Amino acid sequence: MPGQAIVQIGDKQWSVQVATTPAELAQGLSGVESILPYTGVLFDLGSERIVNVTTEFMLFPISIVFFGDDLKVTEVAPITWPGETDLHTMYPARFFMEVNVEELEGVQIGDQVVIAGYTPTTSTTSGSLIELMVTVLIVTMMMKMMMGAMEQDSESVGAKTRQQYTGVMKGVK
Repeated sequence: MPGQAIVQIGDKQWSVQVATTPAELAQGLSGVESILPYTGVLFDLGSERIVNVTTEFMLFPISIVFFGDDLKVTEVAPITWPGETDLHTMYPARFFMEVNVEELEGVQIGDQVVIAGYTPTTSTTSGSLIELMVTVLIVTMMMKMMMGAMEQDSESVGAKTRQQYTGVMKGVK
């Protein structure tokens, strides 16, 4: 992950890698054996949304903090164990940060987050790209289903027409 930043919440500060591309967002800390104290990964999703996190391939427990466009903490997951596959936020968040377990002690909902060394854009390419890909996938699936239904109707109509034509031709003889 090429981007780096400093994230501060209250009197705590972390040096983080910034994840913005689809590959970076999917990778996170998966497969990493450990990280130094007060380091981690900051995920920028590009826009606020309900966030789903999996720690299926994590090798150590982490703490996760979620925050919105306004850079205010919306939720804190103080201990997230490796292997969890169904962690999702109750409230939309644009950002979340994964750090060593218990480093978020004292961080509360509503706390102000300061990010230095990274300037979030109004909409990152990754968020828009993911939304576009999902939309294209859904539209493609719907079109294939409609085309399949139309082909079945067409075959059905064609069979009836052939039967009617054959019946008419038999009557002509």
